[in-house]
Amino acid sequence: MADCANLEKCSFFNDRMANLPATAEIYKKKFCRGDFENCARLMVSRKLGKEKVPADLLPNQADRAQAIIAQG
Repeated sequence: MADCANLEKCSFFNDRMANLPATAEIYKKKFCRGDFENCARLMVSRKLGKEKVPADLLPNQADRAQAIIAQG
């Protein structure tokens, strides 16, 4: 499976996860290099634009992403 196109420029991983490299790698393996279609950050970015992605939104927070999208 291909990597997420946003992986290299994802602010969450490149800015917020620098101090947690092991945790970042777990998320990257699951969401960025695997099932990236279910990444909450990607969901919001695609629907509302990347400027609407909350800085603290974790890739596994699909329910929160859906709520953000619903609020528009």
